[in-house]
Amino acid sequence: MSIDLDEFRKEIPAINNYIYLNHAAISPTPVFALLEALGYLYGVSSRGSVHVNRVEENDFLEMRQRVASFIGAEASEVSFIPNTSFGINMIIHGLNLGKGDVVLTNNLEFPATVYPLYKLRERGVEVKLLRVEPGSIDETMSENIDERVRLVVVSHVSFNTGARIDIKKIKERAKKVGALLLVDAIQSAGALKLDVKETEVDFLLAGGYKWLMSPQGSGFMYVRKGLLKDPPFYGWKTSSTFMKFDSESFELETGPRRFEIGTIDVSANLAMSKIAEKLTPERERIERRVLDLSAHTVDEAEDMNFEVVTPKHRRAGITVVRTENPKGVAEKLLQKKIVVSPRGNGIRISTHFYNTEDEVSEALKAIKSCLS
Repeated sequence: MSIDLDEFRKEIPAINNYIYLNHAAISPTPVFALLEALGYLYGVSSRGSVHVNRVEENDFLEMRQRVASFIGAEASEVSFIPNTSFGINMIIHGLNLGKGDVVLTNNLEFPATVYPLYKLRERGVEVKLLRVEPGSIDETMSENIDERVRLVVVSHVSFNTGARIDIKKIKERAKKVGALLLVDAIQSAGALKLDVKETEVDFLLAGGYKWLMSPQGSGFMYVRKGLLKDPPFYGWKTSSTFMKFDSESFELETGPRRFEIGTIDVSANLAMSKIAEKLTPERERIERRVLDLSAHTVDEAEDMNFEVVTPKHRRAGITVVRTENPKGVAEKLLQKKIVVSPRGNGIRISTHFYNTEDEVSEALKAIKSCLS
């Protein structure tokens, strides 16, 4: 790949201390992105509002363009959010759902994707939580999309099984009944190539601190042009006249800033947009490398007689192997300087494109050693 693997690894200080296979939790920030964030903070330290005003010229247009290119969107469709929970709440409360409407999701979702939906029950909205299997999430959800369903909420990649969902298939069914599709891409943005126009998703959002390797507090939200013109919550930046600083002057902002109701974390999102810019030309190669590494992980785990939870034909960057006492195993691995996560009944190994096959092998051998 054009991004030299050895050179990129030099940007990740964490690998000098650990075998780091925990990108589905939090990724270490590359030095070049860290410097982008620090450069902004130093500018504020040395020049105060002079620097802030320069960076905020054109309403963060350059940052939006970087992220938009990364997901195949237009800059006017990209807003910055502090986390996925914020974005999901902004979307679901802006859709004017009511009694008789159904929101469809599933039991393998991360709580941040599901918990906000429960608030809709106060309006009489039915939250239908399907029980699904990792290898057939999209089929089960598609089969349950009927005329009452107004919104389908699903993760692109399952956090606790590693299963990749065919969101295009779900959208095709949703489109037939006029339902909208909200995709949580926090476990795929940065690992898989995303194209919102190709998949025709209506909403897509992600925090930046996982596969996008950005600081916590960074994140983006895509809202398809024409949707949610009037956001459910207002703040001082929701007005197109916000720079008048006049509480009696309000005109609804029509651009993506309408969802950024207050001051965003500029340094964190600068870092995220810089990473998006660097990864965009390499999206296909990065996806191929991520898939190759997870395939290697599955194969080697099976060769070592582990039960693999992740369906190989549905994998992304996450591989979950079933173990006894996963929390205890993860703690023992950390003592060996191997970073993974216990999830459910197994150990979650999440390999990014810069990891190596040797790192995977060492981790699996260490898990085997802990169990024996």
